Amino acid sequence: MKKAVYNWMVLLMCFSFLKTHGQTPVIDSLKKEYVKAVNPSEKLEKLLSLCDYHQSIQKDTLYHYAIEAGTLAKNSVNKLYEGRAAVILINANLRLGKIDSAETIVNNTLTQYNVKNPETRELFFALSALRVDCFGEKTNYEDAVAALYKIIDLAEQYKNFPALAKNMSTLGVINYNLNHVPEAFTWYFKGLAVCRDDSSFYSPAAVLFINLAETYRWVEKTDSAIYYINKAIPLCKKAGNLFYLANALRVKAGIYKSQKNYSQAEKEMLECILIRQRTEGVLPLSNEQVALASVYMNWGKFDKAIHELTTALALNDSLSSHHKTNPGSEADVLKISYYTTLCKCYKLKGDDKNYAASLEKLIAEKDAFYEANSANAIAELQTKYELQKKESTIIKQKLDLTQKNYLFYGSLIFAAFTLLVFWLLFRNYRRKQHIKMEFALQEEKRNTAQSIIAAEENERKRIAADLHDNIGAYASAIRADVEKISDQGLEKNNAALHNLQQHSQEIINSLRDTIWVLNKENITITGVSDRIKNYLNKLQPTYNHIQFHVHENISNDVKISSQNALNIFRIVQEAVHNAIKHSQCSNISISLNSNENIILKIEDDGNGIAAENEATGGNGLVNMRSRAAEAGFELFMSSPGGKGTVIMLQPATTN
Repeated sequence: MKKAVYNWMVLLMCFSFLKTHGQTPVIDSLKKEYVKAVNPSEKLEKLLSLCDYHQSIQKDTLYHYAIEAGTLAKNSVNKLYEGRAAVILINANLRLGKIDSAETIVNNTLTQYNVKNPETRELFFALSALRVDCFGEKTNYEDAVAALYKIIDLAEQYKNFPALAKNMSTLGVINYNLNHVPEAFTWYFKGLAVCRDDSSFYSPAAVLFINLAETYRWVEKTDSAIYYINKAIPLCKKAGNLFYLANALRVKAGIYKSQKNYSQAEKEMLECILIRQRTEGVLPLSNEQVALASVYMNWGKFDKAIHELTTALALNDSLSSHHKTNPGSEADVLKISYYTTLCKCYKLKGDDKNYAASLEKLIAEKDAFYEANSANAIAELQTKYELQKKESTIIKQKLDLTQKNYLFYGSLIFAAFTLLVFWLLFRNYRRKQHIKMEFALQEEKRNTAQSIIAAEENERKRIAADLHDNIGAYASAIRADVEKISDQGLEKNNAALHNLQQHSQEIINSLRDTIWVLNKENITITGVSDRIKNYLNKLQPTYNHIQFHVHENISNDVKISSQNALNIFRIVQEAVHNAIKHSQCSNISISLNSNENIILKIEDDGNGIAAENEATGGNGLVNMRSRAAEAGFELFMSSPGGKGTVIMLQPATTN
């Protein structure tokens, strides 16, 4: 599952749509109205309407708008404007990665607006959702989920269906990120159930469709993924949201990449990058460019992927020499992604020289990132120390000068010593963690290699035993028939010739069954049922005095291992063969149920079996029970009233 980890709200993120000089026609129109407005009240109203499309506005421009909106709102009579301006500022801070600032504004503003007041209700839901976004950006899923359940309950209570759909979608994303895929699907479809064909639902419905498409891509159901992403894209355009549209195109490219339709994946990623440039400006490094390079790499166009990556890295280095960036920032994480993909390209291309050089740069970037994070941790301790020192100074100013100096220097020395101890402990802790991680990785590699070798050996032995048991007996019978024909002549041994033909056919059937299993790692219950029906169809012409019936009740089409599938099929073969040979029956029925458990029942209307043989049976029943136990089932045989025989296969009970 997994999967490259998405950003917290990654799923919230065509060419003809972008031919205008601005972002969208709606935004262009609102910008013109805002510029023309002279009256401060009118100017604020136009600016707030414009910033409703904040996800499609370049982030630095959005922050400028947020500051101006806040200034205008303070002088406005309508106090709701202050809340709307605060929402814009929170979104601007989130876009710029200033999570703490966004969270502070949310907490200070949310208390001013009550959900019970119809006039402030929309602001309450908007601010509550932004508070969840702040939790999510910090991967604080526990608080995020708790807050979401409260918002969903209030949205249902006050029938705010757009807010209900949006927050159900967010809850689905959290479950997806936590690998709770069935729960994610449940919340997505719940969100769609409350959506209506109305403009207020365009954005939440688009996000839900994008989330569904990405989750279906993750579980490798690409047809469903394509279906939902094609429903999302028109809604993104209707909503005028370039951020959602770019994300939809990136998800669509990922689906095409999974289908190995690389030319279409390239087209979608190039269009996605164009839209991102409209909202974010030209970025030297971006996740979208790494995704495009990954498409080229999987396509086998290594030179094209290498060109994309090296050009972007060179541009980033050039810009970094003029503009300093914070060590350990998101740009450093992106550089690591670039070098990681670049190393893979050189390795797949067989360019050992450049692979070694790029690998050295990757290691250097990771080391620098680690040191920067360590430095940030020390800086945080230093900040706390400085704060404590200032507080200590304020208190000591009220004391006698001598006592003040004594306590001050004592506290200073103690704080410095504490800082040193913390730094040494922190450094030692990180070193131990690094050693533990390396040791765990090596141990995992060894265990994995041994497990693979053992599994391959067990599988080889199993196949050899199966072929020996099923084909060896028929081969011996063929040899005996051939010797009989050779000694006595063909004319006197029609029965031997018939046996020879039958045994040859059995060998072919056994080989087909073995190949059927070998070709698949896992087989669905539907696949097993189809194999049983195919087997009975082949028997029907030979035994036209017997009617075969198959009943399916499969609501949970689970996958089982190929060996378990073969064991179930062999049990059916043995049971049907025994019924044909011994029971003198007219009908044989096979029922296969797969709901909470898998249950198989084989019954005939023949002459039944003796009561003393129900528990023991012959070698055939012993073999069937052995195969059932190997597949994790129990096999029961009965003859109700001495008429007909019923064989039941159901999951084994555990003590």
